[in-house]
Amino acid sequence: MALSNVKMRCKKPAYKSLLGYYSTHEKFGKGKEKFGKLANEFSRCMGLDSPPAVSRLLLSKIGLENIPGLCST
Repeated sequence: MALSNVKMRCKKPAYKSLLGYYSTHEKFGKGKEKFGKLANEFSRCMGLDSPPAVSRLLLSKIGLENIPGLCST
């Protein structure tokens, strides 16, 4: 699998980028809980043991605060 060749330090920013990019799409407006689950599945597929923690400020800015499954710091 190609993702096994990607360094771990690159996977965490990719997860955060995914959150930021897709959180701006209107279709996720009411389905943010489902989106949080999909984002966490993405992190597992990349080989992360758990989803990376994201700052509360960032989650607030992208409208994903208080979404179950998203870890905040």
